[in-house]
Amino acid sequence: MRYLCLYIVCFLAAQQAGAQLRLDDFFGSDMVLQREKPLHFRGHGIPGKTVVVRFAGKEGTTTVRPDSLWELDLPAMPANAKGQSLTVSMDTARLQLHNILIGDLWVCAGQSNMEFPLRDDKYAATTLQQATIPGLRLLNKVKQTSTYNVAYQVTDTAVLRPAHYYRGEWAVADSAAARNFSAVGFYFGKELVIATGVPIGLIHVAIGGSPAEAWLRPAAAAGNTQVQRMFTGDWWQNQSLEPWCIQRGHENLDSLVQQGVAVPKDSLGYNHPFKPGFLYEAAIAPLVSFPVKGIIWYQGESNALSDWRVQQHEVLFPILVADWRHQWQQPDLPFYYCQLSSIGTEKGYHSENWPAFRDSQRRLTDSIPHTGMAVTSDVGNRGDVHPKDKKTVGTRLARVALHNTYSKSVAGSGPIPVKAVLRNGTITVTFRSVGRKLMTPAGATLKGFSLDNNISLKAKIKGRQVIIKTNVNAHTLKYGWEPYTDANLYNSEGLPASTFAIAVE
Repeated sequence: MRYLCLYIVCFLAAQQAGAQLRLDDFFGSDMVLQREKPLHFRGHGIPGKTVVVRFAGKEGTTTVRPDSLWELDLPAMPANAKGQSLTVSMDTARLQLHNILIGDLWVCAGQSNMEFPLRDDKYAATTLQQATIPGLRLLNKVKQTSTYNVAYQVTDTAVLRPAHYYRGEWAVADSAAARNFSAVGFYFGKELVIATGVPIGLIHVAIGGSPAEAWLRPAAAAGNTQVQRMFTGDWWQNQSLEPWCIQRGHENLDSLVQQGVAVPKDSLGYNHPFKPGFLYEAAIAPLVSFPVKGIIWYQGESNALSDWRVQQHEVLFPILVADWRHQWQQPDLPFYYCQLSSIGTEKGYHSENWPAFRDSQRRLTDSIPHTGMAVTSDVGNRGDVHPKDKKTVGTRLARVALHNTYSKSVAGSGPIPVKAVLRNGTITVTFRSVGRKLMTPAGATLKGFSLDNNISLKAKIKGRQVIIKTNVNAHTLKYGWEPYTDANLYNSEGLPASTFAIAVE
């Protein structure tokens, strides 16, 4: 009987240890770990116990802290496309993960055009047939509440906490995993794998409709008065925030609040994916302990609905980029983003300020180092804020990364205006990033140029310049300055020029 009791005690102790030994949710079989950076491992265990981590022939030990957290680093490793096993042990408890590659990790964030799933892409049928890519790994962090106009249920309150808002597991890219993954992200990752041969891991966290301020760490706003106002007081009463985002918060939560349900909240008000800071805490904060190669970002629709929001975003966005880099302790972390596309106003969409927002995004690439932008205005949809051609978008974003981060001999940008000079009734516009020459598709008539009073201009290409005849004494030359634009200036690599407004000298 004594031995039976001892056996039971040992068995229960082992079960308890097994139940309490955990890895962070970031980890999983089929994942990618960042190459050439110390490999960081983290999880939970029994305080005071020793945890042993073994991976790819390396071993490390640490002691579980009083708060039940353990973490350790193993030495940096080069890229490795051969699957490795990870073993974590504590006493008799043991965790094992398999088929882990070492390569580059990219975080895919933003709003609905980044969230847009591959299954709905224009080229989905063909792409999904060829979606099995062993060197591409996908972590699709799925939101646990809708951001559409629906009333949340009582059960939704459990996930309205940052630690519980997302769920997802790593998977090798195939048709099943790819169909629900970000289309832009998938095409981006696929191009990187093909061009570099390095395993690529994509972590998708985008949330449809989310404003940029939802992705900003609240403490990061403290250094700027304009941005700080966005993080002051109840967000539902904050006139510095987008009214549409506040309205959606009411549509989702009012029923619960009126019923007296305890919706999670803090000094900024009720938790919601559009609340300032919420998505930083839910999506980004859990990742910053783990090195990544870079960020890809497609966001802005919820920050471009009025002129004051456009101006506000121009201040907020550099703060967001700088703070993410600070939190990751990677000051040169690449941050590549998609420019807003084209959509008309005919169906009541408030895109009047999109040209100004697109131009602001263009200028931000000049003022924020280690950033780059993929132009998408030529693949927009006049009546739909979600254009279906995400292959072009993701491929262009990959070219930005291949040019800037991987030093590949591919063009990363379309024509970029350098100056516009008016002499004797002729405006001469000079560009860089031209390639061999400026061009239009199939030699079509050049479109898209206008003056500051929106007078449309006839323009012609001459080598690396655009020539415009005018008898107007213009101060500003604009290009692509319509919500839905048919502007068609490209370089010889087939990449389009961005919307822009520049002073005429």
